[in-house]
Amino acid sequence: MRLFIAIPLPADLAARATEILPSALPALRRVKPENLHLTLAFLGWTPDEQLPVVTEAAREAASGVAPFSIEFAGAGRFPERGRPRVVWLGIAEGGPSVTELGARVSAALRSRNLRFDDRPFSPHLTLARIPEDASAAEARTVGAALATLEVPSLRFSVDGIAVVQSVLSPKGPRYTALSTVPLAQK
Repeated sequence: MRLFIAIPLPADLAARATEILPSALPALRRVKPENLHLTLAFLGWTPDEQLPVVTEAAREAASGVAPFSIEFAGAGRFPERGRPRVVWLGIAEGGPSVTELGARVSAALRSRNLRFDDRPFSPHLTLARIPEDASAAEARTVGAALATLEVPSLRFSVDGIAVVQSVLSPKGPRYTALSTVPLAQK
């Protein structure tokens, strides 16, 4: 199964986040509200029998971080230069806690010899993807819109993380939380 570990978003906040991007923007594949999350680690294809070990790693990582708040601010795109592929929201508050949690998840996965995408961690909320077949003019339009986009207050409390299964289909991915583990108790 395809797995990742993430911070889930409350449904009401996810619905508000999906409304930030202007509907007139061309060439965007918007992330459905129920699929919005902050990825801490992407494991990709993982044998079913390793799910308990992945959950144990998530539990260990979460137990070292106290609950905290996240507030999103500012929109951008990856990569900044060249052909952008991802439209995202940045984190104004809670970034250090998200980064610490991501580092703890990576360390816990590594200590169990679990394979995962070990690229440098850059906390963000993916709102949309720009298809490869989008024209250069469409990509520039998206960039210009993001430069002036006003992001309303989007704030929530984080009290746990989830091990999530990703099932790909022609209609887009479907994410299912297989387990949720709490952050450290105060």
